[in-house]
Amino acid sequence: MKEARKRLAMPKVTIYDVAKRAGVSAATVSKVLNGTGRISPETSQRIRAAIEELQYRPSLIASALKKHQTFSVGLLVPDITNPFYAALARAVEDQALAHNYAVLICSTDNIAEREEKQLELFLRQRLDGLIVATSEAMGQEFFNTLHQSQVRVVFIDRVIPNVPYPVIATDHYLGSYLATEHLIELGHREIAIFLEPLTLRSSLERLRGFAKALEAHQIKFDDHLVFSEGFGVEAGYELAQRMLTQKGPQELPTAIFAATDQLAIGALQYFHEKGISVPDQISLIGYDDIQMAKMVSPPLTTVAQPITELGHQAFEVLLGTQALSATTTLLPPRVVVRSSTAALRLQS
Repeated sequence: MKEARKRLAMPKVTIYDVAKRAGVSAATVSKVLNGTGRISPETSQRIRAAIEELQYRPSLIASALKKHQTFSVGLLVPDITNPFYAALARAVEDQALAHNYAVLICSTDNIAEREEKQLELFLRQRLDGLIVATSEAMGQEFFNTLHQSQVRVVFIDRVIPNVPYPVIATDHYLGSYLATEHLIELGHREIAIFLEPLTLRSSLERLRGFAKALEAHQIKFDDHLVFSEGFGVEAGYELAQRMLTQKGPQELPTAIFAATDQLAIGALQYFHEKGISVPDQISLIGYDDIQMAKMVSPPLTTVAQPITELGHQAFEVLLGTQALSATTTLLPPRVVVRSSTAALRLQS
């Protein structure tokens, strides 16, 4: 405790103190700290020894002001309480921390007005970059504001057409195709799909992959087996309820592809309440591979998105040295088989 008080009482070491100890100018110390200029190995070693001896710690704030940097980035997500976006935010945060950056996170609720307001608040912070993982509902005003701000921007998770920035996302078409094909390979031919609103391109891509897998296996696409509404566990519960009301317990499909794990978990809860066994009576596959997917009963077969890689790549592209352009990078998903899907059981 005495040592701590003693250190607090000591005057702050400045770059000029280091320069005096090393016998060089403050400008030379600055070049060594920033890795600029041509400094001899002997001089550089002497300066670093002085820094260590004096326990000099350069001011990040002063450095940021000189370089017009804040060492912070913004992340816009639809809902941070959604386990998928929580995991994505953590992946971005971990990569940012490794580079000594902070991450400011805001939820937009997939509402254009809220997106624009959050964007304005972010831009006031003069952040070094912005990662956008929110809905496709943003209007032209959103993009105009981005363009005028000249901030570095990377879009993540959702592919938005004609966006003049890099996009890094999972190949949702492929993920949906693989999920549907998994059910088909188990013998299922009557397969329903639960989707978030079809205003989202990600929903349309998953519907497209679903339809293409059916076509590839000569299975007729049935509009009456497409259910779409809302977000989260509650929406999955309501979609399962609607399907049972429309079809009746004797005419249910033998399998469901839920385009998010939360939709699948909501459906699973409803089926449990109604005494419909998964997978004995109906197989169920989700999408995302959130942590909860392996904890429900039965554990959920799902399509795993490469969440960590998505977050890491987005941050690396955002803070890279290359100019940002309209490029799209799609990462491959994979099916994780657990206990919520099973081979079709023929009725005796």
